[in-house]
Amino acid sequence: MPSHEPRLSAAAREMRFSAIRRMSALIERPGIISFAPGQPSPETFPVEAFRQILDEVVEKESAGAFQYILTRGLGDLLTAVGEYAAAKGMRARPAELMLTEGSQQGLDLVSRVLLDPADVVLVELPSYIGATSAFRASRARMVGVRLDEEGLDLDDLRRRYRAESAEGRRVKFLYVVPSFQNPSGISHSVARRRGLLEAAQELDLLVVEDDPYGDLYFEGDPLPTLKSMDEGGRVLYLSSFSKILAPGLRTAFLLGPEEIVAKIEIAKQSANLCGSGLDQRVILACLRRGLIEEQKARIRPYYRSKRDAMLAALEAEMPAGMRWTRPGGGLFVWVTLPEGMDAEQLLEAAVAEGVAYVAGGSFFVDGSGANTMRLTFAREDVPTIREGVKRLARAVKARRASPERVSGRAYPSPDG
Repeated sequence: MPSHEPRLSAAAREMRFSAIRRMSALIERPGIISFAPGQPSPETFPVEAFRQILDEVVEKESAGAFQYILTRGLGDLLTAVGEYAAAKGMRARPAELMLTEGSQQGLDLVSRVLLDPADVVLVELPSYIGATSAFRASRARMVGVRLDEEGLDLDDLRRRYRAESAEGRRVKFLYVVPSFQNPSGISHSVARRRGLLEAAQELDLLVVEDDPYGDLYFEGDPLPTLKSMDEGGRVLYLSSFSKILAPGLRTAFLLGPEEIVAKIEIAKQSANLCGSGLDQRVILACLRRGLIEEQKARIRPYYRSKRDAMLAALEAEMPAGMRWTRPGGGLFVWVTLPEGMDAEQLLEAAVAEGVAYVAGGSFFVDGSGANTMRLTFAREDVPTIREGVKRLARAVKARRASPERVSGRAYPSPDG
């Protein structure tokens, strides 16, 4: 058989499978307690409401529900999403709004429209792997900016920007997940958000804000989006209904500068022509009926109880020298192992104990983070979370007591 490798484009030759999805066959075995998949719990999906809505849509629209729609999205839903965003302080003219099939498609389209090979994207350390995969597919150079407990380190942001510019490289934008970040669970404080926008103005920087988790807050009031605070037109905002309703309804949206959104619409025409009119009609009905707001009120305490169980179990079971985030919302807890312990190597022992997680190194674009891991509390129930943390603690303690028990790289690195 001939080799087709030489036929591939330069961009295709650099594409890699997601480190998370590549591990799924290993960590989804029967009997494994999995803290790995970043998925909402199916227990939260309003299936009966979907059934009723689908019946009504088909009865009312008949064959029209299955026809092509506009690339930008179903007109009535665009209006409803504009109102939904305005209620969060994000006002956008129709030309500044577009629907996408999930935020991941939005990230891919943003990459295609904004990035040339060797352009620089500033990203958080750690950063969402779906975004870095999209940027890598456009052959961008990704430069990490440190996070601390308050959010993005703005001094480090300025240093990284100026160092890249001094080398003659073009910094195209900063990508951030400011609320309950995937993977770390960290949120940017209001003061840090304000400072980030000031830095963007100072550096003439576009900010791409990815906000899939902002409505999953567990205490107090919701944090303001960067887009709602933006007075200079520097924020391109992406969000989704996947974590609130269900990810199978592939409907998300973006708000941003008209010139950029217009080009994204053209890029979308070549990607998939249009979204699913059926999915979008279901989302429209959910907005009109108030189901989305009902869902938010219902799922916040559901996920909060799971977060609390995981944090309590970590406190009770883990040995000294471990650290973890205490997220105010979202779906993730970020664990830092003692220095010198490799989370990817530890995974073999953890799976042997019957528990799985995602090693954190794949979320860092600078090669760091070997001693970190992402734990998701969304999938398992509270008793299972407690048992899973016990199993993980056993693996950690055994590793510390006998380092030679785990040697070599248990699984391939994200780079090979």
